[in-house]
Amino acid sequence: MDGELRTVGTVIELNGDRATIAFKRSKACGDCHACVSFGSDQAKTELMNTLGAKVGDRVSVELHSGSVMKASLILYGIPLLALLAGAVAGSFIGNIWTAVFGIGAAALALLAIRLFEPKFRKRADFNPIMIEIVARAEETGGEE
Repeated sequence: MDGELRTVGTVIELNGDRATIAFKRSKACGDCHACVSFGSDQAKTELMNTLGAKVGDRVSVELHSGSVMKASLILYGIPLLALLAGAVAGSFIGNIWTAVFGIGAAALALLAIRLFEPKFRKRADFNPIMIEIVARAEETGGEE
C-alpha cells in the first residue's frame, strides 16, 4: 500500500461506464473535498467502472498519494504564490495596494484553477480507480 490511498466503498449507482461509490471518509481525506460529501463522515465519488461492478457491490478504490500532493500544490500553492507576488507588486505603490494586489492575484489564481478543473478531472493520475471487487451484492445482501 506504499504510495497509495485505499478505501472500500459500495456501488450505489451506475451511469453507463461510470459507477458512483459511497464510502466512509477516512482521516486521510482531511479537507480534500475531491469527493462529494454527504453526512459528516460519508462521501461519494464517480469513477470509471473498470471491473464491471453492479449496484450493491463492495469495491476497493485507490488513489495514488502523489496525486493528492500534486492536487494540494495546485490548489494551495499556486494561490499562495500569487498572493505573495501580488503583495510584492502592490507594495511598490502603497500599503493599501499591497493587500488589493495580493488578494486580487490570489482570487485570479483560484479562478484560473477553477476554469482548468475540467482538464484536471480528465487526467488519469488525478482520478481514483477501482482495483478489485471485495464482495458482490449477492454476498452482502445489497447492503453497505
